[in-house]
Amino acid sequence: MPQDHPKAARLLPSVLAFCIAVLGSSAAAQSDDPEAQYELARRYSSGVGVPMDKERALKLFTSSAAQGFAKAEYELANHYRGRTGRALDLDMASSYLERSARHGYVPAQVDLGFVYFNGSGRTPKDLVRSFHWFKRAADGGAVIAQCMVADFYKQGLGGVERNPREAFRWYRMTATRADRCAAKSQYELYASYASGSGVRRDLPTAMDWLKRAAEAGNPQAQRTLGRAYENGVGAPRDLVLARMWLRKSREGVAPHDDHEHEDEPRAAHAPGPAHAH
Repeated sequence: MPQDHPKAARLLPSVLAFCIAVLGSSAAAQSDDPEAQYELARRYSSGVGVPMDKERALKLFTSSAAQGFAKAEYELANHYRGRTGRALDLDMASSYLERSARHGYVPAQVDLGFVYFNGSGRTPKDLVRSFHWFKRAADGGAVIAQCMVADFYKQGLGGVERNPREAFRWYRMTATRADRCAAKSQYELYASYASGSGVRRDLPTAMDWLKRAAEAGNPQAQRTLGRAYENGVGAPRDLVLARMWLRKSREGVAPHDDHEHEDEPRAAHAPGPAHAH
């Protein structure tokens, strides 16, 4: 319709630019540019701008990885780990993951840190190597790796000298980040301020971090906060809040992992006849 012409005219430059980009990346890929091959492989893998072609994508990822392009190596590691549902070769996956990590790709470094941290039949647990890769990923800005580095310093794992001050520094760095490990870091800051480990003891600040961790969903923090309200330690005694946080701490926990009566503040039970007035 005529009224659609201005809209079509506005879209035309962006459509042309997209087509030129696809053609350009295709030409660059044919000239053995590893980054262009990777980008074109992603397009074929997802069907963006070109017909979806998983086999061609795999060939382009493989060609790019053969030239040491870390992102392509990581794609192949995930492919051979079975994450695409099209292949499973754990030896190939391990080889590509190690290569990608060594070439500086932070997500691969994080994954490799966890591979050595957890261990498996093919890869024995090795906390020294685990810390090495977590530290490299942490220096590269990976928040989950920074949280793991904090744990290594706190517990003295993998040959790392126990260092509460350094652990506190890493926990403080991650506590306000948008990552799933932030709530745990908030709880660790509570523990540090409450005990004076790595920082000057400060109970009000400790309780602030405990509340943040509980509100962020950390079960350990929720349970600790519930007990604090129950006993009036660090917070005014409040059995209603105690009961609420103790119950929240068990959400998603299997019944056999805990006992229901432990959710109730001990002081909330009705007094026996000996205490009647």
